[in-house]
Amino acid sequence: MQAAEHGPIPRVTLLVGLPGVGKTTLAHALMARGGGNILSRDVIRDGIFPEPFLDYSQQQNNIATETLFSVLAYLLDVHRPRRLIIDGKPFSKAAEVHALRDLVDRHGGQIDVILCRAPLSEVKRRLIEGLADPVNVRAERTPDKAERIHQEFEPLDVSHLPLDMTRPLDELVDTVIDHWNTSGADQPKGGTP
Repeated sequence: MQAAEHGPIPRVTLLVGLPGVGKTTLAHALMARGGGNILSRDVIRDGIFPEPFLDYSQQQNNIATETLFSVLAYLLDVHRPRRLIIDGKPFSKAAEVHALRDLVDRHGGQIDVILCRAPLSEVKRRLIEGLADPVNVRAERTPDKAERIHQEFEPLDVSHLPLDMTRPLDELVDTVIDHWNTSGADQPKGGTP
């Protein structure tokens, strides 16, 4: 499909960061205060695989990621949403961020990359608390998983807004909304979670 040429330019906000850093909490707070819709790889995965077959494997995650990209392209071409927030995946590899950025560019959108970071000890603490939820146990959202992803996380080499996720949620939302309302020029490069 070719990108539509009418209406305002859709803005896509990509949340990058470790499991447990608070991306989903931030996404919902941004949607509530700033508008838009959330497009979550995790929700897609959990929705397309029938419960008896949902195993949270890398293969299922890959299928859900491909689906997210297809849905994003469709939405940008057909519906031209004012704002979409991409959540549910760390986007720990530079190639993943580049692929999403390139897709948004090809389909006539503008991307804002938000690097959500916190000390690994804080991320692990949050994940331990989250293990009270059986879904997190089943999905293996554990401190060990966060540490493994942290070690593999590649520095961001695209313009982005770094966020210290230990700050109060209202402050984080204010920071992102202020960013949305500015040009986004001179953003830092080379960040890691």
